[in-house]
Amino acid sequence: MAVLQDPALFADWMVAVPSEIRADPNWPRKGSVVQRYDGREPRMRHAENRHLTVALVERWRPEDELILRLRSGLGGWVRIWVRVQPRPGGALIEVQAEPLTATARLRFTGASRGRAEERCAQVAERLIELAAKEEP
Repeated sequence: MAVLQDPALFADWMVAVPSEIRADPNWPRKGSVVQRYDGREPRMRHAENRHLTVALVERWRPEDELILRLRSGLGGWVRIWVRVQPRPGGALIEVQAEPLTATARLRFTGASRGRAEERCAQVAERLIELAAKEEP
């Protein structure tokens, strides 16, 4: 899916990320990152600031899968799976999330679990919308 490969579209399809971001030039290969960006280049000791990292690609299979680690709004990390299954006349998009840290687990307990699942559905909907715009 071309939408996943375009780093300029990341903030358009991923829910709850800052709009001012930039991705590594090798996006979405394994190990590439998306960072917050305010228009200024980080200097000296701030050049490698891990707190600027919004997402890190853990696995990329161009034909069907992107797995990334996403920084949670509470400061923890969540693993996001995006799977694309080609179907006649389109594709099935599946998005799943799993909390990786204690602070991220707070979003996946009790009533908050439904909100996390809702965000996954929003990611899939946004991917579909963007992919439909790309088709001739």
